[in-house]
Amino acid sequence: MVQDKKYDLVPPLHEEAFIRRIIQHHFGEAAADTPLFPLKEGMTNDSFLFTVHGQRYIFRCNGKGTELLIDRAHEKAVYEMLSAIDITERVVVLSTDPGYKISCYYEGAHVCDPHNMDEVGRCMRALRSFHERRLTAEKIFNPFDAVCHYENMLQGRANLPPEYREVRRAVFGLQTFVSPFLESSQTLCHIDSVADNFLFVEGRESPYLIDWEYAGRCDPLIDVAMFALYANYTEEETERLIAEYFPEGFDRAIKARVYAYMAVGGLLWSCWCAYKSSFGVTFGLYADNQFRFAKTYPAKVQTLLGGIG
Repeated sequence: MVQDKKYDLVPPLHEEAFIRRIIQHHFGEAAADTPLFPLKEGMTNDSFLFTVHGQRYIFRCNGKGTELLIDRAHEKAVYEMLSAIDITERVVVLSTDPGYKISCYYEGAHVCDPHNMDEVGRCMRALRSFHERRLTAEKIFNPFDAVCHYENMLQGRANLPPEYREVRRAVFGLQTFVSPFLESSQTLCHIDSVADNFLFVEGRESPYLIDWEYAGRCDPLIDVAMFALYANYTEEETERLIAEYFPEGFDRAIKARVYAYMAVGGLLWSCWCAYKSSFGVTFGLYADNQFRFAKTYPAKVQTLLGGIG
């Protein structure tokens, strides 16, 4: 995830020392003095660019509070499984503790522009193709359970919107509708399938889908919903997105599932933003937009379900 996070342009001294020790360990003593260039910080991690023997790499390390959010052993298992198929970036090393990752930097690459429908279509085709492989994993991702987990982690450390409880009741009212899809699916999903995690690399038609730290077994439609959430799509844009994923057509029940996952996803990422804010990391408009989806879309789902005969 990448958004309007407030951050410094250089790593803190303790973080820089840690990064240089790891680079020396993997690339040798001479590489430890390589310049570090901060990339645009993600919402979960901090990333820096460095060069060794003319090859550029990305060093990812935990952002504030991240070590309590991510199961790095599961992330590593997912990457090991995906290494057999050409769907994600080339990872040089992934450490489960303390959770750093070194991956190759692709010159001239760019992430998806969510307002470029040609790129969005290519992303949805790649996502559908991935889902149809029916890969699976040990970890289950249930967005309602994830909301409860983040609420427990907050423990009064951050203020949620005053209408949070009312909105939560409406969102959790959708649980009965989507639970059969969540419980029956054995499909590995990305979960953080936002535009910034689709990387277009020169010479490839399909983008790489990168950063699998939230991945787990879930209903594949959650990945469509997460793309729409992060892009702050209107309903019209969301339905165009669904059409790119389902070129054969889709019905009201499918739309209802996507909007239901957008509602619970909005609540989930609102809690996530509140948790990160307790560490002094703020996301401004992004957090507001997420709560707006949680507040608005339960009624949208009920309307769609009411029209299904």
